[in-house]
Amino acid sequence: MSYAVVIPAYNAERTIVETLDSILAQTCQPSEIVVVDDGSTDSTVEIAKAHRAATRVISQTNTGCGGATTYAISLTSAPVIAALDADDIWLPQKMEQQLEHLAALGPSAISFTKSRQFHHDDNDRKKGVERDAIIRSTMVLHRPTFEKVGPIIDPPGGAGDMVDWLARARVAGFTLNILPEVLMLRRIIPGSMTYSAEDESHRGYLSVARAAIMRRRQAEQK
Repeated sequence: MSYAVVIPAYNAERTIVETLDSILAQTCQPSEIVVVDDGSTDSTVEIAKAHRAATRVISQTNTGCGGATTYAISLTSAPVIAALDADDIWLPQKMEQQLEHLAALGPSAISFTKSRQFHHDDNDRKKGVERDAIIRSTMVLHRPTFEKVGPIIDPPGGAGDMVDWLARARVAGFTLNILPEVLMLRRIIPGSMTYSAEDESHRGYLSVARAAIMRRRQAEQK
């Protein structure tokens, strides 16, 4: 299956080259790679444009990862969509295995994999914590799935956009399926949005988490 890769990026000059390199290392190559820069203040745009992997690099004012991901998807046309954060890394067999996984699961499913965490300043990529990764960087889905669920909405503070979207996907009848292999490396950078300790960010995350729980309960009661 033909697939497009969408990458939301914000101040990712330290990591985006390795991220793009990991796409070029795939045993099954994408037809499109779109980077949407979400108002970076560093050299992310220039670095992405200079990289041979990127089909298209677009800049927008800062709205959040959800908005950047949604915009990137709108710029692609492939029947299958794969997302990747600008600081994470795919292992070479990831897309080949996930395309087979998605084809076997059918149109009402979304494919994910396991991940292994590593610290940005540590070159050892084999000893980190491994876990099921129902996150943007392992998500592979059919385009009609995304169109039915709708845009990824950025909550206050920016954290939790995928929590809300995945909850909506479940309510819409899509199943979230995880391959048991580690096929993505998740980078830990102190001060990044994912690991931020700011109150506003956590409030936003908690608000979408609560909404997701309530939405699921309501769906189960129907």
